[in-house]
Amino acid sequence: MRSTGIILAAAGMALVSGTALAAWKGYPYKDLGFAVEFPDAPTTSTGMYHTVLVNSAPVHIYARKQDDATFVASVVDLQDRAGEGASLLIEAEFNLGLLGDVSATEISRVEPGKAAVFGHFVTVDCRNDKVPDQPGQTEAAHKWFKAITGVECPNKGRLTVNLLFNRGRLYLISGINDPNPDGGPALSPAALRFTNSVSLYQADGTRNRADGGG
Repeated sequence: MRSTGIILAAAGMALVSGTALAAWKGYPYKDLGFAVEFPDAPTTSTGMYHTVLVNSAPVHIYARKQDDATFVASVVDLQDRAGEGASLLIEAEFNLGLLGDVSATEISRVEPGKAAVFGHFVTVDCRNDKVPDQPGQTEAAHKWFKAITGVECPNKGRLTVNLLFNRGRLYLISGINDPNPDGGPALSPAALRFTNSVSLYQADGTRNRADGGG
């Protein structure tokens, strides 16, 4: 089952035209334990994850830009820190909050029943002048985000992230809306659709049938 986030996400998804929906398809990455939908084949790259709690960890990055939105799936390999998932997830959420103003934080869920994995669905209105609790935190957070996504959190843009930790991997499924040239809210139903499209493989290598797995 794909993730469930805020009600607004579902409403935004409904605004995407049938033609646009038809162009999207799933891209499974079984070796990394997840699948996600893109409107077209993503580019692939790697990066390094560095925070106060994590000295260094490899990141697999899958990204696609379309119209006024960018879609990025980042997977951090932290299998040697699998028992610290709760702290590592909250640290990532803290860093996201340094990128701008957090306008919503909700619980997300991927997969049904006993296979469910719970995380956080975070929406950030990006701005470069966020005042941190300690000097240098804002700059460090922007550097961290660029390293794990390959892109910036654009000033006056909107970032939505489905943040999950599962079996030693940290997943950041990010939809990034470009700033609205008219000065209004930076909204893109496609970005919300992307963040809700993630599904996870189970430990035995299968996925839920509803996700196209077996």
